[in-house]
Amino acid sequence: MKIQMTEKQAQLLNPPVQSSASPGPLAPKLIFSLVTAALAWVAAAPFMMLVYSSFTADRDKLPFETTQVSLANYVQIVNDSKTWEVIGTTALFTLGATSIGIGLAMFLAWVIERTDIPLRRFFFVATLIPMAIPSMIYAMAWIQLGGPNNGLINVTLDNLGLGFLQFNVFSLWSMIVIQGLSLASHAYLLIAVAFRTFDTSWEEQSFICGRGRLATLTQITLPMLKPALLATALFFTVVSMETFDIPVTLGLTSHVQVVSTQIYWTTHPESGRLPDYGMASALAIFLVAIAFVMIHLYQRATRHAKQFVTITARGYRPRRMPLGAWRWPLFALVMGFILAAVAMPLFILVWRSLLRFYQYPSLNALNLLNLNSYRNIFGDPDIPKVLANTTQMALLAAGATTILAAATAWQVVRGSVHARWRRQLNTLAFFPQSLPSIVVGLALIFIYLWLPVPIYGTLWIIGLAMITRFLAYSAGTLIAAQMQISTELEEASQIAGAGRMRTYMQIVLPLIFPAMVAAFLWVLIHIIRELGLSLMLYTLQSQVLSTKIWLLWENGRVADACATGVLTVIALLALLALPVIIGKVRELYLSLRLRRFESLEKSKIAT
Repeated sequence: MKIQMTEKQAQLLNPPVQSSASPGPLAPKLIFSLVTAALAWVAAAPFMMLVYSSFTADRDKLPFETTQVSLANYVQIVNDSKTWEVIGTTALFTLGATSIGIGLAMFLAWVIERTDIPLRRFFFVATLIPMAIPSMIYAMAWIQLGGPNNGLINVTLDNLGLGFLQFNVFSLWSMIVIQGLSLASHAYLLIAVAFRTFDTSWEEQSFICGRGRLATLTQITLPMLKPALLATALFFTVVSMETFDIPVTLGLTSHVQVVSTQIYWTTHPESGRLPDYGMASALAIFLVAIAFVMIHLYQRATRHAKQFVTITARGYRPRRMPLGAWRWPLFALVMGFILAAVAMPLFILVWRSLLRFYQYPSLNALNLLNLNSYRNIFGDPDIPKVLANTTQMALLAAGATTILAAATAWQVVRGSVHARWRRQLNTLAFFPQSLPSIVVGLALIFIYLWLPVPIYGTLWIIGLAMITRFLAYSAGTLIAAQMQISTELEEASQIAGAGRMRTYMQIVLPLIFPAMVAAFLWVLIHIIRELGLSLMLYTLQSQVLSTKIWLLWENGRVADACATGVLTVIALLALLALPVIIGKVRELYLSLRLRRFESLEKSKIAT
């Protein structure tokens, strides 16, 4: 049969060859320019303002209040011994927390994903629960557990005659351990995939050669998983270096400062002192520079991951390793982690929220439990406004982040411009990953005090900061989803006469929608968790949930803060479970439809 093609269809199948200088259609290039401009404003503008501020701002002077350019702020950093002490503390905190977090994640991933340990499904779910506990609330729980005077763990150790094992939660080493425990669940989620898909034939060959389990793990498994482990370690090094919540909550009492908290306290000094915006800007540039180097190394590590392929089309057999005599000792170790990282912090949060004044858990203390703190929270006149602010800001910021990321993904993968420009857009989209939250907040303060745009002190500036902070993850997720869609589907749509916009809305968007939902929920959860940005930018009229909990804690309303924390964790756990619940409901709906269809078919046949 001879098929007749229209002129338009022939052009689509055999497009004319154009040089890179060819003007091409105007509309696609205009859209690319608009997406680039939006990314530049969200990602690059804060960094440029920080650079400018580091050369112009001074104590009690904003960067645009003077035109004098100097290196005074950088000279002050170099000459100030306290600054070097803070930098050294930050380095120790970062390396220690990352080592603990990655080490625990590797152990958990290997045991849960690769061995025959009992209760694997329970351990998988329990390990991910700390992701739903905001870091500030996690630190609050550990203060109740490890307080030097009445902490649950310390008092228990003293009662058992093991007082020499007591620890002080208000110390650098405690900050390192708690940050490591918090990181472990996040790192586990990334590392578990690599362990789950590792081809066990490599290990079987090692066993045949006479190596034991430990030698096989250290000489075969871990070296083959080097790219995934290295990339995860680099990424969480950046996370530990820029973290704010745990250091500010625990370091407030012990006066242990890292760079992120030093920036905050430099711009929010004690009463009677003036903020030093220049010093804060120079410290921020230092933090961004280190983070940028680490992100660059992370991207290089993931770029060359194909050199360590462990899954092939032939002979791929994922199997679990029998632990033998080690089964129950390893089971006890994993249970110990769940107890320390999940059960005890959640228990002490709930227990403390039910007591106006702290009591050591006992039968007598059970008679004092009450719901007064929860009544106080629901009766607080600020709570309706706080919840409305949090909901409005989180939904709008998460939605805007996801939409901008989807537009970026389309332009990076399918943009009608030269490949060089698309690569630069991709780099711009990932640049905010090197901007710590406290740095983004500082930069936006400068920008919107300078520009005649009245959003400083409102929810809009907090929302804009959240978009900047979480854009890189969303863009990476949606670029990966976009790359999985073959161009043949879009070409077929255009052959049928659909334009680029209609093709995107009816073909591409439904295919990447699950990835968009996942990115939206991830951003939504992290916006609710975020403290550093909100604390830098909020006012009494623009309070959100994280700042409300911080104010309750600072004002000594510990029970009310714990009660609010418990409710926040419950809400975040519900959000984490939402995709699973939706999937189960969808499966149930489809199953019922199928059964109804089969019954109708049977009735027709019987008739």
